[in-house]
Amino acid sequence: MTGAARFRIFLRTVAVAIAVAALIDPALSASRPSPQTVVLVQVASSGTASAESAIRATLPGVEITLRPVTDGRLPCAPGEACVMVADGSVDAEIPGDLAAPVSLIRVAVPAGPNLSVQSVAASLMQQSAGAGTLRVAMSGTGLQGRRIELRVTDGAATVGSASHEWKADGDAAVDLPWWPLGEGPRTLRVTAVPFDGETSLADNGVEVGVDVSSARVSVLVFDTRPSWASTFVRRALEDDRRFQVAHFVALGPALVAGTARGRLDARALDAVPVAIVGSPDALSGSDVTLLERFVRERGGTLILVPDRALSGPSMRLLAGRWTEHLEASASAVGPLRASETIRMSGTSPFDMVLGAVTGSPAIVLTPSGHGRIVVSGAMDAWRYRDTDGGAFEQFWRSLVLESASAGAALQLDFARPLAVPGASVPFTVRHRQMESGVQRAVRATASCGGPAQSIRLWPQGASGVFGGTLVIDGTEPCEVSAAVDGGPVVTGGVAVTTGATASVSAVLGKLERAAGLSGGATGTVGEVTAVVSALATVVPESPPPVPVHPMRSVWWMSPFVACLGAEWWLRRRAGLR
Repeated sequence: MTGAARFRIFLRTVAVAIAVAALIDPALSASRPSPQTVVLVQVASSGTASAESAIRATLPGVEITLRPVTDGRLPCAPGEACVMVADGSVDAEIPGDLAAPVSLIRVAVPAGPNLSVQSVAASLMQQSAGAGTLRVAMSGTGLQGRRIELRVTDGAATVGSASHEWKADGDAAVDLPWWPLGEGPRTLRVTAVPFDGETSLADNGVEVGVDVSSARVSVLVFDTRPSWASTFVRRALEDDRRFQVAHFVALGPALVAGTARGRLDARALDAVPVAIVGSPDALSGSDVTLLERFVRERGGTLILVPDRALSGPSMRLLAGRWTEHLEASASAVGPLRASETIRMSGTSPFDMVLGAVTGSPAIVLTPSGHGRIVVSGAMDAWRYRDTDGGAFEQFWRSLVLESASAGAALQLDFARPLAVPGASVPFTVRHRQMESGVQRAVRATASCGGPAQSIRLWPQGASGVFGGTLVIDGTEPCEVSAAVDGGPVVTGGVAVTTGATASVSAVLGKLERAAGLSGGATGTVGEVTAVVSALATVVPESPPPVPVHPMRSVWWMSPFVACLGAEWWLRRRAGLR
């Protein structure tokens, strides 16, 4: 057989094989690995171009998808390789169902003069009838000699302002007064006005949530004999419409004065968060026992305002050793002034000194059981109330307001007063009463701009303590109301924002902790090696195998026709049919 004959047989065999394979139509399984995709989430006021370029330079061929933060939540699906690009000016909630690590690229602040608002602290109890104060902590670089203006806004309205002159670089704190515009949860933004040449504006503002209430604070003032010290404290509270004062004073063996609710018994003490007792040295043993229950079991705040050295059964209420000191001229006792004082020795780490004379504590807050006892050793501070620029009234009003928030019979405490949409905010409801061993049902409802809905409460171990979770569904502020069967009702709220709920450093710290817990890494725009290494561990999920029919391709017609045509041409050339 010649070579031409063999070649003709080969061409015919190939053509027949293609035809037979096309008739059989075999099916094969095949899967192709997906290209690695990285989701860059912009958690910053600036763009992500620099971070995108850094990742492309170190991870060639990667597909990058850009997404913004949506409704305060990280827009990452389970299994996606997500990288947050953050400068701390935008906050976000990290979903708990992410299967892949989440990494963080921090956008650094350029070197140069800069002011950063680190934190803002608000009063625990803010009344709509009075001004509030925000404690603003700042950090500055290159600001020596500059005067910085701070503003606090509620929406579009400016509700307070203050200024601060920088003496040197470092940290500073400013008390910023403000005035409430309305009741309920309010979102306040504290902003430092930018100055010429400032390197970054992302860290100039911080938002804080404040719950403004119109409810008046109930206070009981009890005097076992007339006392100027407690009388002027009571007048300072009565002149302020934020307080509702009930009082009792024994004028003689059979003569008393006061209001209808001014009595010292279990029912009266159950209804007030703060009890002020003048001339405590004249208290009876039964009175002291009742006040001990009010503080230790009920969790109230007891303020003792003596006008002479303490003695008798009232000594059971005291911690440490108190001694009397009389001076010819008045001395500063914290914000007050007094010439007749009692001073404490033997303070413990749990005592909080609110005022001292030459280093000796004279106004001291001491925890006791669930409550606290405040002893004001500035006995004749009332004599100097007209010479201290109103410090006497301001001190007592502030002390009673802060004490009332901690001494209420029914308390509603949120884990944070400001949240972003989609967040879950835990809260705690505490109910304490003078009657021990009596259990009462506690119920809670929540409203976020719509109809009120019940919230499930769970016991937290201690008697009278319950926990719940408030889910922020939208951008409207949410209010929670807790009630006790046959008892008090308390209302509190959480303000909602789409911006940063803390300072730049705090937000970046939160995002960095979240990245670490998920198994991700943290880097900067100039150094993304750690982030890229974390991304390399994320293996894209392979798609399921799919059936492939290779013989159905039209391109098989080309070799089939070529083989048959060449074989026919060779046969004709050799003279064969």
